[in-house]
Amino acid sequence: METDLTQGVTEYWLRLPSKYKEKLAQIRVWKSLRMATDMDDIWVRGIAPHQLHSPEIRSIPFKKIYFQRDNALFLLGGNLPEERLKTSMLWSPIDKALPVETPEYNFNYFGVHEKIQFNIIPSTVERTPKAQLVTLETLDMVIPKMPAIRLQHIQWTIINKKALLFGAPLLSIPGKTYWQVQNFLLPTGYDLEYPELSSYFNNIINQNTNDYIIVNPDSTYFRLSQENIKKLTISGYRLSR
Repeated sequence: METDLTQGVTEYWLRLPSKYKEKLAQIRVWKSLRMATDMDDIWVRGIAPHQLHSPEIRSIPFKKIYFQRDNALFLLGGNLPEERLKTSMLWSPIDKALPVETPEYNFNYFGVHEKIQFNIIPSTVERTPKAQLVTLETLDMVIPKMPAIRLQHIQWTIINKKALLFGAPLLSIPGKTYWQVQNFLLPTGYDLEYPELSSYFNNIINQNTNDYIIVNPDSTYFRLSQENIKKLTISGYRLSR
């Protein structure tokens, strides 16, 4: 029986030609990652097993994934060592090695003729919903019957006479769900038209705040201060009603 060499592996390595480094923009916010350069390649290490098959990693083209055994690196899916362990490279946190570069163009245009308005478009990548918009009437029916332990990881706020819930997992009740890209809450099934500009748009919209940016299917949006989000409890909900 063939031995699974990845058993017990706690981190994976990613190798990418340097000319495609902008493709790493989606994972530069992962604090566990470190990055180094070696000739014409970029190496990233610290990818956790649960991140390996994430949409962010899967969407990076031209990559190779490795895992470490003893003093060698094995290509994912392979049984023979491909590389010696990289001991001479200088590693830096990925967010330091890939600083956000603010493009020299205004918010609506790349140049005189090309418009780049903020838009969202249907997405082919699946993500786990992080927020849920439900009616207060729905919550009125389910909250009194809900075990307190089920609300342990749920936070909430009220916007436009509806309840916006945050947590993982979310409650199994009818509502409109959102997934999160940086500070953006996007309707499930949508993504930014230009994902590589997510940090830029966030800086433009949020400026010096850390608000959530809740986006509607028509690409309009509004900001929500994280200070307005509180822990959801049965007693707290009753007081709010």
